Amino acid sequence: MFLNGSGGPRRLFVVAGVGVGLAATVLGWHATRPVHPDCIVSYSRLTDGTGRSLPEADGRVPTREELVDHALRAARESGHCAPPRPRWRHWLD
Repeated sequence: MFLNGSGGPRRLFVVAGVGVGLAATVLGWHATRPVHPDCIVSYSRLTDGTGRSLPEADGRVPTREELVDHALRAARESGHCAPPRPRWRHWLD
């Protein structure tokens, strides 16, 4: 198929180049994804007698995910937890 005399080596070179380019693109994308370092945080929520969360001052009831995100953000802003870093920086450490 590739070496039948009709541009075979050139076609093989193009296919190999596209494969290498695709692999480099995927590796580059993977290397730039953020990695979140381990961080232990705690959060609390007020509940009524049945275990349902009480609303905040604005009348909204925050979800557990929102409470955890808020706790993580507060820990990072106060310097207790390291911010996320690109994966490639962990490869160099």
